[in-house]
Parts: sequence; C-alpha cells; structure tokens
Amino acid sequence: MAELLQTALSPRVRRLIIEVGVHNESNHVRFLSSSKIICWDILRQVLPDDSLEDTDSDYFFEKCIFGLGFLFQECEECVQEMTIDDLLASVIKECFRLLKTEKLTDNHLALLLVTSCLERALGDVYLLENTICPSMLKDILSSSTLTKIFGTTVVQVLRAVIGPPISLNIRNVIWHGFPTEQEISKRYICFLLLVLPSLDQYLQGDIPHRSPVIFRKDRLYTDILPDINDMTSEDMKILLQTSSFIPKYHLTLWNYCIDLYNTDKPGLTMVLLLPLLEHALRCQFSIVNNCPGRTITAEATTLFTTFDEILDQYVTENVENKLPSEIGEPVMEILMDLLTYPSGPRVRDKLSHGEADVFTFPKSLCTAVVIVTVHITSRYQSADNCSEKPWLKRIASWVNRYEALFHPVSLVKSKIKQVTKIAGQFNKHIEYTYTLDKRTLWNDKEIIDSNFQENDLITKETTAIINQLCNKWNIRKTMQEVLNRVFSPFADASEFIVEMLNIKIQTLFRYKDSGSGNQDGEMINLLLRIVTECETVITQVFTALQTRQEQLKNKTLRSRQRNNLQSLIKCSFIIHRTLHLILWLITCDLVTIETKKFEEKSHIKYLKMVLQFTENLRTYTNPENNKWMECVNLSIKTVDRLKQFIK
Repeated sequence: MAELLQTALSPRVRRLIIEVGVHNESNHVRFLSSSKIICWDILRQVLPDDSLEDTDSDYFFEKCIFGLGFLFQECEECVQEMTIDDLLASVIKECFRLLKTEKLTDNHLALLLVTSCLERALGDVYLLENTICPSMLKDILSSSTLTKIFGTTVVQVLRAVIGPPISLNIRNVIWHGFPTEQEISKRYICFLLLVLPSLDQYLQGDIPHRSPVIFRKDRLYTDILPDINDMTSEDMKILLQTSSFIPKYHLTLWNYCIDLYNTDKPGLTMVLLLPLLEHALRCQFSIVNNCPGRTITAEATTLFTTFDEILDQYVTENVENKLPSEIGEPVMEILMDLLTYPSGPRVRDKLSHGEADVFTFPKSLCTAVVIVTVHITSRYQSADNCSEKPWLKRIASWVNRYEALFHPVSLVKSKIKQVTKIAGQFNKHIEYTYTLDKRTLWNDKEIIDSNFQENDLITKETTAIINQLCNKWNIRKTMQEVLNRVFSPFADASEFIVEMLNIKIQTLFRYKDSGSGNQDGEMINLLLRIVTECETVITQVFTALQTRQEQLKNKTLRSRQRNNLQSLIKCSFIIHRTLHLILWLITCDLVTIETKKFEEKSHIKYLKMVLQFTENLRTYTNPENNKWMECVNLSIKTVDRLKQFIK
C-alpha cells in the first residue's frame, strides 16, 4: 500500500506546504530590518485581522500562511547573503551550514534541527512566568505568557507556521516523518532561523536556559550491543534498496542517514532517522491492521498516527494491534525501551523537543536504534543479498535474546539485585562486638548475642514463613537451599537472588496504570517502592554504624551514644534477617507474577502491608531516631503478620 503513494502528505497539508506557503507573488514591502530582524508591526499588514475572523478556521490559517509567504521569500533571500559569523548558537550554525550546501537532504535535516531549537527556546520563555513547561508545543503557543511577552502578532505567526493541524504545522509534519526532502522549501528554514533573533528583541536581556539532558543510561547499551564493525555503508544501502519496509519516496533520506552514521555524527543521524523510522513503521502498521488511511498526515479532525499509537497494544479499544506479531515482540521491547518507557532514554522525545544536545548525543544509543532498524528492514528484504552476512546474523541473535531494560519489571529486577548486594556487606560494616570490643575473629558469634531471645524468635518465625512459601509458591528452590544461601547469619544472598531472577518474565504490554483495571502496574510499583525503602534502611544503618564506630575509635562517644551503638550491633542480626526476608519475598513475588492473577486484590493488600513496614523501618533507622529496639519489635510483629498472610 505504501509504495502506491508518492507522498505521505494529505492533499490539503501538501497544498499548504508546497503551494500556499511558497508562492512567488510580488510584494514591495520589506519585512526585515537592516539588522535582519523581522518587523512584526509591518508584517501585520499582510495578515488577516484576528479580531474580525474566526482564528481557528481553515480559511483564517490559509490566509495567514499566504500572507507569510511574502516574508518566507524575503527570509530565503536574506539568509543566502548571510555568513556563518552572523550566528551564535552552534545548532543554528549547523542549520546554516546545511542550508548553504544546497542539498535537499541537508535542508530537511536543518528544518528538523531548527524546529526543535525553536520549541526549546519558546519553552524557556514560558518558564519565565511558570514552573513546569508543557510537553506539547501547542500548549506553549496557546499560553498567556507568550502573548504577554511577544504580543498577538508574533503568536499569530507562530501558530500559523508551527501550530495546530489546520495550520502549516511544519514542526509536527516533519518530526513525524511525513514529507520527502522535495516537499519542503528552504524558505521555511530560513524564516525560522530569523524568527529566533527576531523574538529576542522582546526579552529583557538574557533569560535562563535549561541545560541539555544527560543520557546517563547509555552505558547499559554500550555493554550489550553486538559487534557491527564489519557492516559497511554499501551493505546498509543495499539492504535499504531491497527492502519493502522502506518507502521508496524516502530512500534518499534513508541513504543520507547511513552517510551521517558512518561519518560519526550520532546526534544528527538520530534527528533524521527517528522520523523516517516512525513513518516506515506507520506504513507497516497501516498494512497489517488494514487501515490505509493512517499512513498519511492527519487533518484537523483526526490525530497523527505516531509512535504512541504504532507501539500500542490496541489499534482501537477492542481491536488488537497486529504489528507486534508482524515485527516480533523483541523488536517491540527494544523500541519501547528506547522510545517510550518513562525510565528509558526516550530519545525521540528528547531530540524532537530540543532537550538533547545533538553534538554530544551518545553513540551507543544511536547504534542501538540503527541496529533495530537494520533488523526490521532485513525482515522485509525482497532479495537475498545480505541474509548470510555475519553482522546481520549477530544482530538477529542479539534482537531475539533481548530483554527489556527499562520496563518497570526490569527496573524492579535490577533494583533487587543491587540492594541485595549492598545488604550482603552487612557483616563487613560491623567492626566491634556487641560488647563493643574490637572484632578479631570476624565470626558471627562476636556480633550475635546468644542471650538476646528475640534472635531465636525471629529465626523461628522466618523459617516458618520460608517453609510455607516454598510449599505454596512455585519458586523452584528447596527450603534448605533458601535457608543456607539467604538466611544463614549475615549471609550475602546476592548470587542466589540473581539465580532466582534469571528467568524470562513477560513484559511487553504488561505494565498498565493501576487505574486501567489491570493491577499489574500497581503490584510492580509497590515492589519497586518496597525495595527502594529497603535500600534506604540499609544505607541509614551503615551510616549509623560508620559514624558511631568512628566516634568509638576516636574516644568521642558519649555514654548515651555508646549504649545506642551497642543496641545497634545487638539488633543487627534481626534487621539483616528481616531485610533479607523482604528482599527474598519480593523476588519470589516477581518470579511468580504470572500466578498472581486470581489473588491480585489480596496480594496488593499484602504488599501494602510490607511497604508500610519498610517505611516505618526507614523512620526508625534515620539519623534523628536510631531506634534499634523499635526496629526489632516492629520486625517481630510484621513477620507474624506475614506468616498469617502466607498461610
């Protein structure tokens, strides 16, 4: 279906972009000052009167765009005469450099860059009077803040060019991958380049600008990506040419992506590739779900089919999306990791909204997107030119073995491993015996008071819980194995927990907001909150041990503080054992999550009880309290309640 089209622009949108906005009718009025700034008052002469007409009608926006056509033409002529020394920001210099090449593909990339830059700048202006910037450009444009600072004419012009679907809507049209490089006039880029300094005259000096986002999790991909050093530019281009996944009208832009990637420009590669990938997936989405109308740009009455819809579980409320079965669930996991999961890098959002610096964008994230794109493209290969290539086999193997990194289930998994490893260091943090003598033997007897009856009680109760749970839940571990490797005094259970978590848990479409009727989301959120509280408790206990033991060593410990340290060491066995119990229980919860369907309500009640316990434990262990016996009493009480539930 996609190949029958030569454009992805709907008729009206295409007419606005390639005809109405780029007409060549003569006009003797000059809209730019000698310093290349837009004269907004003069521009008002060619715009429709917003006080007399319906400003949300198709007719009004078309008149605006036609009037602005005179300015677009003048901006193009002006930019042709400018030099790069006239510009300041590096991203604007890059846009200017791209414009000067006279290549249509460079113009396309320049428009992507300048629209994201403008959106970021408008957001910074919005934040002069507000605390949180909207995620949608339309909300920024419709705000009273912009009208107050720039005036109605400026806002009217901005809305006509980068506003709602009935406007030129140039930002959304290009960032969602609809136009070809031949459908975008360089006049639009020239205009937007001059809009930025033209808005500056309304601002009182410099304004605060938000720092670019830092992609802190890119190393996760650096460590796991397959080796593709033998994948040549020629190989990639052959793959594109022989794959039905790539719309032929976009092939020139796709080839340009490969050139950018192979010249080590990951940020620019992503800016161009992500809209193209979205549109190619949109075409497949439309084919497999039999909705050809979703391929082209939306009009005012319908929404764009974006990544959000393409990667959703359903096409409509009761119609399941067939794309996951078409391209494979591992591919969907990778795409959602990179693009949509809240804890993931969300590379598309960060780049399109101008939040990321394209010149420092991580190569590993770019490579991850390139790899999954190559894999999808190879699935639709019409000729067998590349199928035997070693790099393609390595990519396929990596994709098929992929497990989500940023799905909430994956985050809980990772957090449990991390916190269990920290908990395993408990013994090493205790330098003194429970009588406050320096430890010499470093055995358990030095720090476990045999006369402290609560130790025997907690051991007995936790052992009963372990026995019940091993018999009731299918955790694939024997009671004795659990006791030896998790609950021996001050054990380091991290290796055992990693073994338990080394199973594939279904994640695709699993996570839902708790209000959706599916309580998986609430259960997973509770597990994450519980393990996070456990981490805080352990950190606070270690800090208390370090502080008090240092004071004891330096002989600066007062009598009351001495008693508190002695109490802490005496209670450490119970605190450690109870925390290990909680970490082991939530591990069991995670690995048996598939069986919780029929008991969700009661299980969520149980998890809320566990969460409350960890929150109270956090309060008792904080530096202001240091209430160690209260921790013991709370632990004994909670363990008894847990035993009753697991029955």
